[in-house]
Amino acid sequence: MLVRVELVVNEKRACNSFIQLGSRIPWSRIDGSVPLDLSIEEVFAQLIALAVAMGSILEEISAATTFTSKEEEKDIEVLPGMVIKVDGTVVRNSDHALPTTDINVSSSPIFVNNVASKDIVIDSEAGVWGRLFLPESVTGDHTNKLPLVVYYHGGGFCMGNAGGESPTYQSIRLCRTSNVVVISASYRLAPEDRLPVAFKDACTTMSWLQKQCKYQAGEAEAGDPWLMNHADFSRVFVMGQSAGGNIAHHVAVFKPIDELKPLIVQGIVPIVPFFSAEAISESEKNVSEDEILPLGKHHTFWRLALPLNATRDHPYCNPLSADAPKLAEVKFPRLLVIVGGKDPLYTRQIEYYDALKQAGKEVELVEVPEGTHIFRKIPALEAENVRVDKAISDFIHKSE
Repeated sequence: MLVRVELVVNEKRACNSFIQLGSRIPWSRIDGSVPLDLSIEEVFAQLIALAVAMGSILEEISAATTFTSKEEEKDIEVLPGMVIKVDGTVVRNSDHALPTTDINVSSSPIFVNNVASKDIVIDSEAGVWGRLFLPESVTGDHTNKLPLVVYYHGGGFCMGNAGGESPTYQSIRLCRTSNVVVISASYRLAPEDRLPVAFKDACTTMSWLQKQCKYQAGEAEAGDPWLMNHADFSRVFVMGQSAGGNIAHHVAVFKPIDELKPLIVQGIVPIVPFFSAEAISESEKNVSEDEILPLGKHHTFWRLALPLNATRDHPYCNPLSADAPKLAEVKFPRLLVIVGGKDPLYTRQIEYYDALKQAGKEVELVEVPEGTHIFRKIPALEAENVRVDKAISDFIHKSE
């Protein structure tokens, strides 16, 4: 059955992207509205083909066009586990929200396997929250406070949550191996909230911790008791994996560390940071069909996360682009960059490390030669992950 589908083009870029299809779609005219005599199934097939073959125009289509049809419209799975419904809402296989039963892994206020955890609300209006993790070594001792690690999860800025399986696993492991207090912090996700919202939410968390620090210094009762009793706010580290590693970098860009005093950020640890650029890098070419982060999926994340009409050379994506803040001018604390040799983003991560060194920053590199983008979760690489654990612990406790 054929129906008439009207695509009302509101953005010039979207229109140009459609034009590039050439003869693949039988255009009737291009004058601000484009009528097509195609079935709904054929329209969506064309769009999906575009997403794979041309670097996708999904962002432009979702933001710049409106579909009307006599047949029922269909939801679109833009990424595995992420669906954009016909009404524009986004549904994920584990949605993010304030602490509720929707969270993948429940918190445990009593010590289980040497770690306790609880959920806290940081900014109820923005929906920013965190999960605190406490190692059992603090039991009965309120005098020797521990370093505090602020951890940001991955997911291409589009998926994941602070209480998900992966950040929970990483946070518990960090508590045990480095003897630290951890807060796994949430941030709002794209495409509902495009960058720089995630960076601003991360800064909100840092400002909230600054208030906690002031409460502790004034011995006020307003602060969170776990933080008041066990966190050393003079030894704070910002860490993140993948998109979270990108956020860790941008915390220093968006929130100068001097403005956080009396809280003192001593270090930043980007783990397999999610950076990219318009030009395809050598590692992206070599592992373009990577099982975890194939090139098409990688680019789709960025199309959904970046501001509309931005390219992958936007500073949020490419910290070495011409428009990005000069690394030499950003006041970074010490940095520990952790990378995997078989990560499609490896080339960009090494370029980032080299640029930091050239900018005169105090930066260390840990490389796992066989590491993929998610090597921290791979049992076969446990020996390498133990080495990474030690490097992180040594980095955190270096000044002691």
